[in-house]
Amino acid sequence: MKLSGALLALGLTGGLLLAAGCTRATEPTRTESPAPADTVAPSPTPDVRGELVAALQRSQEAAHRYAVRGSLPEGRSVEGSGALDLDQQRFRATISVTGGEHPSGGSRVVVGTDSYQRPSDDEEWVHVDLKRVEPDDLFVGFDWADPTGMTAFTSSIVSAQRTGTHTYTGRFEPSGRGIKSFLPVGAPSIVSIAMPPSPFTITTDDQGWVTSIEVELTPGDGPKVTMTTTMSDHGEPLEINAPARSVEAADFYYRE
Repeated sequence: MKLSGALLALGLTGGLLLAAGCTRATEPTRTESPAPADTVAPSPTPDVRGELVAALQRSQEAAHRYAVRGSLPEGRSVEGSGALDLDQQRFRATISVTGGEHPSGGSRVVVGTDSYQRPSDDEEWVHVDLKRVEPDDLFVGFDWADPTGMTAFTSSIVSAQRTGTHTYTGRFEPSGRGIKSFLPVGAPSIVSIAMPPSPFTITTDDQGWVTSIEVELTPGDGPKVTMTTTMSDHGEPLEINAPARSVEAADFYYRE
């Protein structure tokens, strides 16, 4: 057993990584010009938050594949892909964070209460018995209630409008969830602090499945951060199996 490989694998969080990404921003100043006297103000667009939340929940509950790409603070970028079947309790993800001084990433497979992690393809898989750790353990935990951050994102939505046949826009609250990250959806790697409600755009297909979630964050001391998660193959069978070989996690990770 390569000790270094085991330690690196177990250093990944439930989202496989914890990129440095605490951001802080202040509410931007807004100015509005009065409408010309000869124009008629448009009718308010009804808030369809309930409709959108239902679509997000339905899309999460069905087996699906997903991909993630986006920017992160400090000049970093994130890319990832995965698959999730909540009914069968099977999960697979590979994530990479590049840029900055400390690139990171890795792969994870979870089958029921057995979790397997590795930092790179040439390292050993490390097995963790999830029955012996808390779901919110930052190093080795895994939360079947919200494995990709979708539930947290859905609950953070504060407004939504339908802007097209298959398009929703609105605002979500990225802050106020302590140290638990949920962005980007599918590759949680950023924790936001004191951020105002931020914009999102969500698209669906003809069957009502969510196919894309795009969010924006604008830190007060840095460039705009954009992240996109795409979803596909809703309801299709997934082939997710435990690795053929793995090594056991060291006892001290269980903190019993």
